[in-house]
Amino acid sequence: MKARWLIGFCLTVWALPRAASGQRFEEVGSNLSLRVRLVEVHAAVLDVRGRYLSGLRADQFRVMEDGRPQSVQIFEAQSSALTLALLVDTTGSMVKVLPHIKNAVAQMISAMKPEDTLGLFSFRDRLTALQPFTHDHQSVLKALLATRAAGSTALFDSLTQLAAELSRTNGKKAILLFTDGDDNSSQLSMEQALQIVKRHGFPIYAVSQGPALENKALLKRLQELSEFTAGMSFEVRTPDQIGRAFNRIGEDLQHLYLLAYYPSQQENPHWRKIEVTIPDQKGTRIRSKEGYLP
Repeated sequence: MKARWLIGFCLTVWALPRAASGQRFEEVGSNLSLRVRLVEVHAAVLDVRGRYLSGLRADQFRVMEDGRPQSVQIFEAQSSALTLALLVDTTGSMVKVLPHIKNAVAQMISAMKPEDTLGLFSFRDRLTALQPFTHDHQSVLKALLATRAAGSTALFDSLTQLAAELSRTNGKKAILLFTDGDDNSSQLSMEQALQIVKRHGFPIYAVSQGPALENKALLKRLQELSEFTAGMSFEVRTPDQIGRAFNRIGEDLQHLYLLAYYPSQQENPHWRKIEVTIPDQKGTRIRSKEGYLP
């Protein structure tokens, strides 16, 4: 009976679901425990003239959580590969502007590193993977060029679903969202969706155009989301501004650092403020996420 119980226990442990992104199982003595999740912080670093600083080392960064110094366990330099999810509005209202988006995305893709992973997604009445994550950038470009505008819009549901999927990947990651803001199919409200996406904590870059520019509430929330997650937001009013916005985002993506740590304070599930500094680099401006909820 004892042997049968032991076999059953082992099978139960083996069948446990994989820990969510940012968590890991650790065996401590004879017990199995779930450690607090790994906190990932993406950071862009600029000097006093607004130029990106490259080649920084992990020991040059200082990460504080609620005023407590944290020990960086994982560090990825700005030159390391990243995973980018392109979330493009391809609904009927995008017919006129979609060709300009294709050109802008194609130019940005050509400037990315071969080892970068890209995925192309659209949102109509639901999230659609036009090209799943791949290192083959040409397949992403082909999928983009074959895209046609049609259908209704489920922006908030699609953004939430994609953020959850991307959160399961390791390393540097981001979402680039292009939308005209005409959501007419989502089950989630704007506030519900943005609160959920914030919890994942990786950078969200948002480019808004068309009807979105008249939706002040949406613009404000997308700007807050981008600033909160260390991303950027843009409002484009002419086709040539689309290309400039995508080029600016592409440059920023190639200069992101990733710092990850296990928080020293593991109790009290309250809001935790994060501050990233580089003590030996005076006058630097660091863009990183503001904090998180455990």
